[in-house]
Amino acid sequence: MQRYYSRIYWHFTGSPKGATPGVLSPDELLKKSKPKSDKESVEILLAILDSKVLEATSEEEVGDYRTNAFCSTTDIPFKDLVEHAVYYGKAAIGFKAEAIHEIFLPICYVSDRHSLKKELLMEKHPLLDYIKLTDFHPEEGHTFYREREWRKVGDFHFKKEDVAAIVVPDNSVKQVHNFLADHRYPNDISVLSWRLIEEA
Repeated sequence: MQRYYSRIYWHFTGSPKGATPGVLSPDELLKKSKPKSDKESVEILLAILDSKVLEATSEEEVGDYRTNAFCSTTDIPFKDLVEHAVYYGKAAIGFKAEAIHEIFLPICYVSDRHSLKKELLMEKHPLLDYIKLTDFHPEEGHTFYREREWRKVGDFHFKKEDVAAIVVPDNSVKQVHNFLADHRYPNDISVLSWRLIEEA
């Protein structure tokens, strides 16, 4: 079976701080901001697991429109996660697909040079919060399209059973295992070291 998508939807916790208006690719994003440190990324991951809330802390400018605050996940296949760490850090929570499909919507990626860009970015378009401008350059790092983002306007309140897997830097695996046990998360959640992803 062709696997160009994942059944686990990942939320990286090391995303760069601050708004970056007009950015059309991950490489441009990296020039304007850096991902959070491993330590801070893991702290944020544990805080999310503790609260069971993925907070809507992101906003974007789409043309002249500023989106409502949203949270997001991505259906990047497991083997491709490593390519995105340079932009979003080495810590991520993986949610089960069924927890995402009925609450989040997939992003509509639109070329910055699209012939219908003006019409799509009209202020009253009902899906403006789910449109992302990007370049469609084939090289890695030159398009957001490879991220396959799913977005929810507002906070995502999840159940412990919605979590499928967690990936963290190697030195944080034991800490996360202990946290999950102390907070009575299900025993079948996989906690994986980033080294496994790099070497898989």
